[in-house]
Parts: sequence; C-alpha cells; structure tokens
Amino acid sequence: GFARSAAEPLPPSRSCSSNSPIVATLGAMYGGKGVPLAEGYVSPDVVFEDPAAKVVGEPELREAFRALKIMHPKTIAMEVVDVEIDIWQKYRLGSFSFTVYSRLNVEVKDNMISRIEERWQNNSLLGHKAFSAIRRANGILSYSLTSLLIHGIE
Repeated sequence: GFARSAAEPLPPSRSCSSNSPIVATLGAMYGGKGVPLAEGYVSPDVVFEDPAAKVVGEPELREAFRALKIMHPKTIAMEVVDVEIDIWQKYRLGSFSFTVYSRLNVEVKDNMISRIEERWQNNSLLGHKAFSAIRRANGILSYSLTSLLIHGIE
C-alpha cells in the first residue's frame, strides 16, 4: 500500500532547509498551498506522474494540487538531495488520517520545474504502456471532475 509501513525510511530528525525557489515551490505544493501562481518556477508543459495519475501542463498540475487540499496535507519532513526529495506527508479525509512516504524525482529546465515523478514508498512506477495510458486517462478524468466537483478551495 501507499501508507506508512515498517520497511520505509523514517523521517529525518530535522528537515533540510534550502533557499532554492524550486524547493520552496514544491514545499508549497505538497504543503497544501497549491501551485504558486506568480512565482514562475513551473514550466507551462510540466509533467507530473505518480502511481495513480499523470497530468500534463500547468493547468492540470494546478488543479491536481488544488484538489489535494481536501485531504489537508501536512508535510512532516522533507529532505532534499540534489533533485531527489524524500517527503513524508500526513493526510486527513474526514476522520481518517494516514501518512505517506514518497521519493520525488524532479527535473528542472531553465530554472523551472519540468517534470515531477512521485514514487510512493520509493517504488518505481509500472512502466508498461498500458499503465502509463491508465495513469494519463486518470489524470485527464481527475482534472475534469475536480474542477466540477470541488468548490471553495483555492
């Protein structure tokens, strides 16, 4: 599963601090603040992919992280190593809460985030074309539905 298990690494005793605007942008996104509007650190054709969905383009990314807010994300710890980030998140949906450990592989071009691959429990994404197609279809469906169904969260 994607929730915390005994096999995953424990959060670091303290978070790494970084003055990087890229890290600050990712921190805002995963911390429930959505994709910062005016910062300019996200490429217009950014790709985000995790085991559940693949979104393409800044509008889809913005909507995906806006929708994430309904889960009340809280960053427990974030450790930055080059462009790989280990992140521990706590989510709450109603009275149900859970913790997720992920490895983010981030690609940066022209000082903008161009790709984020989120690996739950640091497991590689299933690479077969069928899995990629399903993640993309889920990303498109999620983009369409969350803009229609989730209101009052910006």
